[in-house]
Amino acid sequence: MTRSDPVFDHSFQSRYLHPRFWLTWLSLGLLCLLAWLPVRWRDRLAAAFAPLVLRFSKKQCYIARTNLELCFPQLSPQAREVILLDSIRVGLQCFFAFAEPSCFSAQRLLKRYAPHGWDKVKAAMEDGGRPVIFLIPHAWAIDAGGMFLAAQGYPMCTMMHSAKNALYDWFINRQRARYGGRVYERSAGLKSVIKSMGEGCHFFYLPDQDHGADASLFVPFFGVPKATLPALPRLVKLTGARVVPLLSCYNAGTGQYDLLFGDIMTEYPTGDLLADTARMNQEIEALLAPRPEQYMWFLKYFQTRPEGGREGFYEAGIRRVRGR
Repeated sequence: MTRSDPVFDHSFQSRYLHPRFWLTWLSLGLLCLLAWLPVRWRDRLAAAFAPLVLRFSKKQCYIARTNLELCFPQLSPQAREVILLDSIRVGLQCFFAFAEPSCFSAQRLLKRYAPHGWDKVKAAMEDGGRPVIFLIPHAWAIDAGGMFLAAQGYPMCTMMHSAKNALYDWFINRQRARYGGRVYERSAGLKSVIKSMGEGCHFFYLPDQDHGADASLFVPFFGVPKATLPALPRLVKLTGARVVPLLSCYNAGTGQYDLLFGDIMTEYPTGDLLADTARMNQEIEALLAPRPEQYMWFLKYFQTRPEGGREGFYEAGIRRVRGR
């Protein structure tokens, strides 16, 4: 990507053949092999690895336990631990299926998805004139929703933060752009997205990460004040878009991805920026509350606190569990 064209460039580059990427190539090759395994075998393998991740990933599990305690204080520690183990299991099941979009045709890939509430959303997307913003939290199967929409031929755009490993970044964004989707680096800002929406693209929006106090408002998320970007109501006002909450879930019982499309958000925005931002979080909560194991609890959602402070919210506890 360049300053003049910040869309992700998924063309292959010779630098990806450098020896420093050989281990990455090996891991990607293993993921491609896993993609061809029967789903039941792969899911059982993921379930077998989940307790090991719970035992040895001390930093990530500390962050997840902290988030779960904040968001579900009414649950016992044992109940929250069950959610954490289930979340790790779902995460591994999705990770082991990671390379499917590179290995399968669009026709075969679409058989992996089970959309719920799709008819009303499809009608809204095809009535012309107004783009749709899909409000999607960081679930483990997050890419499934975008793949489903793009594989059916709908023009999509999204914003993602680049991975530290350039080859891994190329592979994952090549998958995301395989069916014509536009992927922008998050640092490019919303101008590129607004331009794409003006050209007929629908927007796949991830609203739940912590971007710091300066750009955010503090509104409740599971009852906890969270630094939240107020970008959605502003974006809707600028583009005239409709907003549809969407949760991508992995269903181990069926071996498919359940895509849960919420109702189109009506009377939004209202002009009250604080209330509109809070409603966005409420929509995410409504999707996640019945199925918390689908969420990436290891992310630092509450790093920025209203009371401020020089040290990050999670860091002292991370040092403690690491024995420093």
